Amino acid sequence: MKIAVIFPGQGSQFVGMGKDLYSNFTDAKELFGKANDFLKEDISKICFEGPVEKLRDTLYQQLAVFLVSAVCWEILKKYLSVKPCFFSGLSLGEYTCLYSAEVLSFEDSLFLVKKRAEFMASASLKNPSLMLAVLGLEREDLEEFNKEFFYIANLNCPQQVVISLSRERKAEVMKLLEERGAKRVVELEISGGFHSPFMEPAQQLLREVIDSLEFKPPSVPIVSNVDAQPHREVSKIKANLIAQLTFPVLWKDSVEFMAKEGVELFYEAGPSKVLRGLLRRINPGLKVLNFGCLEDLNKIRES
Repeated sequence: MKIAVIFPGQGSQFVGMGKDLYSNFTDAKELFGKANDFLKEDISKICFEGPVEKLRDTLYQQLAVFLVSAVCWEILKKYLSVKPCFFSGLSLGEYTCLYSAEVLSFEDSLFLVKKRAEFMASASLKNPSLMLAVLGLEREDLEEFNKEFFYIANLNCPQQVVISLSRERKAEVMKLLEERGAKRVVELEISGGFHSPFMEPAQQLLREVIDSLEFKPPSVPIVSNVDAQPHREVSKIKANLIAQLTFPVLWKDSVEFMAKEGVELFYEAGPSKVLRGLLRRINPGLKVLNFGCLEDLNKIRES
């Protein structure tokens, strides 16, 4: 059976995530400890206890989601002997792929995620912006407004498009979406309008950090958000990470590519079950197993 491991992005966080893994697995406790020591901050406590406002801040949210997802992967690998033919992740999740596919060490991965979060937060201050999940419309329904009123940022699944827009245009855009026939519009709990030109100030800074780190060819191909294609070449992986800041996330296309390549089982490794919901809407025939807590592990063993 062909397997893919997929990692969630921002918005999947919740207070308490990873706590039972920390309590039950030595490997998890060690990785949380490493993160605390490297960051010189108790990121474990933020994951376990919050406050929720801190977890919504991209400076902490990205580190927390990456850390819990990395812990989940280590447990999947060791205790269930999961051997994927592809890694992929939604937005931030693509950075978890770097660690899981042995492109970067754990410490370098943490450092890169930390810098990415800082640069994106800074860009959000320069360009006050937000993201809206638009339910009930397709990309074609929104294309005529793209770049004039907002930017199409994520193509997650059928009937769900995420857009980035200026904060000052929120009311105007909400009205436009309602008139266009959107069934529901939800503001995402993140700090800015990611995957859009609002993030351009972060690109050169991120490029400099990426170029300073030692990237190795991945042990397993990484399916990129930018082009929905698998990559093993280090230069292309680096280029996609930089482009990803301002380019739409092609999640639906990425999943469809992996399914076309014969992937029958997806493991979602990380907090929440956001990606499972998206995959079921992309292709109800795909099998998705979630692993984010001890209960999930027991369910996987029983299935």
